Amino acid sequence: MKKLIFALLLFPIFSLAQVIPEKANQIIVVNNQTAYANFIDVKLLLAKKGIELASQDKDTFEVKSGSIMVDSLSKSYYTFTCRDDKIIITGINKSNSKASDADTKTAVKLETIANVGLKGSLTQLSFKAMNDFAKFLGTKLKYEVLK
Repeated sequence: MKKLIFALLLFPIFSLAQVIPEKANQIIVVNNQTAYANFIDVKLLLAKKGIELASQDKDTFEVKSGSIMVDSLSKSYYTFTCRDDKIIITGINKSNSKASDADTKTAVKLETIANVGLKGSLTQLSFKAMNDFAKFLGTKLKYEVLK
């Protein structure tokens, strides 16, 4: 009987856990604010976090962030598209990999931030960082694959 009660108590917790789809590259923060209010909230959060604005468009309510360090060799750049009742977040990751030859040239690699790769990989770290940032804007998150 105790096991049954325990299982019934845990069932709602597991059913509320959200599974992030594989290859999701767009995070949508759902809220009940206007596009302008979302635009202001994004700009305030970036300022609070000490992240510079690369660009902002007041007509389309779009904000592009400056660089956000993911690890010592990687930076992310986010794009926030603000609409009524939602904020759409996408991003790109710029990684520098050092070559092992005597010239020590660095190769720059740009890729869309998506929920792919092995756990602990740079792509997973970048997506997790973007997801954590999205949680500062709201708690109701949706994930989509943008082609």
